[in-house]
Amino acid sequence: MKNEIFDVEMLRRRFIRPYFIELGLTVGQGQPHILKELREHGAMNQKELSDACLIEVTTMSRTIDRLEKMGLVKRESNPACRRSWTIALTEEGCEMADKVIEIFEMTDGIMKSGMSEDELEILSAGLEKVKSNLWTAIRNNEENTK
Repeated sequence: MKNEIFDVEMLRRRFIRPYFIELGLTVGQGQPHILKELREHGAMNQKELSDACLIEVTTMSRTIDRLEKMGLVKRESNPACRRSWTIALTEEGCEMADKVIEIFEMTDGIMKSGMSEDELEILSAGLEKVKSNLWTAIRNNEENTK
């Protein structure tokens, strides 16, 4: 396995990017993923959203600012913590998120095309192991830098 995982991710981004650009979204900042997470899981604070999207908090803050200027998200005071905000979709944001989810689902369908259920299960199990290995390495790096 040379660079298959990297190559697949780059090809996926190359395929999906024009669809998101057509919607006026910036892919590199995670805008589509943020909209998808908020649509599927509802309003959440910035830290929760950052964790769900695997985006650094500072990047998340700038991206939320941009999405807010586009009228897709709104900040609301967080009743659980007066020093933080809850991020929620606007009505326009819900419509945009639905389009984003359709694009992600179409892409997943293309990626899975021609694969048997057994192949998909094996692939999924392997990717779960890869993800687990990366999380372990991240935690170890964070502990070593403290």
